[in-house]
Amino acid sequence: MNEMLSLDDPGVDAAASQKDKARKLRKRLHSGDAFIVPEAWDVASSRILADAGHEVVGVSSTAIAWSNGYKAHERIALADLVGATERIMAGFAPTVIADLEGALDRDPDEMAAAAAAVLRSGCSGVSFSDAGRNGAHNMASLEHVAACVKAVKAATVEAKIPAVIFVRTEAFLMGPRGLSPFETSVERSEAYYAAGADCVIVPGLQQIQIIERLAGVVDGPLGISIGLTPAPDFRSLAKAGVACVTLGSTLMRSLLGVMRLRAEELLAFGHFNNLERAIPEDQLITLLR
Repeated sequence: MNEMLSLDDPGVDAAASQKDKARKLRKRLHSGDAFIVPEAWDVASSRILADAGHEVVGVSSTAIAWSNGYKAHERIALADLVGATERIMAGFAPTVIADLEGALDRDPDEMAAAAAAVLRSGCSGVSFSDAGRNGAHNMASLEHVAACVKAVKAATVEAKIPAVIFVRTEAFLMGPRGLSPFETSVERSEAYYAAGADCVIVPGLQQIQIIERLAGVVDGPLGISIGLTPAPDFRSLAKAGVACVTLGSTLMRSLLGVMRLRAEELLAFGHFNNLERAIPEDQLITLLR
């Protein structure tokens, strides 16, 4: 028999906080004040991002896939994404946007069930793409993705959590036939907003003139995902009309690049002078409490 939650139950406070975070996140998307969403892949990386001062943290499905040895052609199981997100959420204060990878070849009911699971863990936002992982598995049909958006939206309503839904359209990565990437992004953005999405994110686009043009056409908050350098700086992106800037797996790849450099230096020079920026063990232990 289920017991009703009392008003002094900590679960009531947690649910109220989760709803408040979702409302603030949605309001922020429409505020005209752009913000950055760095993306974590495990507990340690999420704590470091929060400790640096980020109030909104994303979860990168691609980074999770790579850290678990998934190949480029493999899809990460939704259960693995949910499990990783649940571990990140344990005792975590910032607003978290959980990523469900891509809608391609996934039933809308699967996407809805995964969304419900990450909402139960305390997330206030849900994201997924209209392809597989990072555009590696082709693009799902517009109709299918719209159905997934509707299903995820229904899951948030059923959970009574006003979670914010982010959808990535991979047109600039995939180069779809027929319409241009720009036209495809506009068409899909309109369909996803109509289905219930709160923000459309466009990976693979970093030309500021095109971003400004797209922001002027898309009738809703536009997100840009930074994956390559050189890239426009944050101020320029905000001025172009971008609502948020996500980083996907870029932070993880950047750190792995540093790790490779350090590994090469160890063999080349045989000294340990380049390890001085390592986080002290006691600080890391404190972060993980």
